[in-house]
Amino acid sequence: MVRRKRDTRSLNNSRASQSKKSETHVLVNKRGFRKSHALREIRHYRKSVNLLIPKLPFTRLVRDIMIDLFPRSGINRIQASALQALQEATEAYIVQFFEDCILLTQHANRVTLQVRDMILMRRLRGRDDIINR
Repeated sequence: MVRRKRDTRSLNNSRASQSKKSETHVLVNKRGFRKSHALREIRHYRKSVNLLIPKLPFTRLVRDIMIDLFPRSGINRIQASALQALQEATEAYIVQFFEDCILLTQHANRVTLQVRDMILMRRLRGRDDIINR
């Protein structure tokens, strides 16, 4: 049996079809990547042990809130372990809240998280949620 050379036309056609296949494959992967990227990032930060909010700004915020709530009490100090517990609880709540908001965004077939997603999430969580008090 003798092997024949391929025509240049058939070579070009096969190359073009291969490039089209690879382009569509890449587009599908990018689209799927975009949809799940935010959830993957949230899972990554959930597994990490370190805190995401810097300690000093969080401490200032806690002190401001304490002064607003108890102006005459004269409380100036707070234990480091209490601050750490507050910060961990705050970050856990924020991560869960944004994860739920991203699910609403994906349900609406959008990529960008919008304010209306957050408002809807607060409404779905009800009046008993800590952010709605």
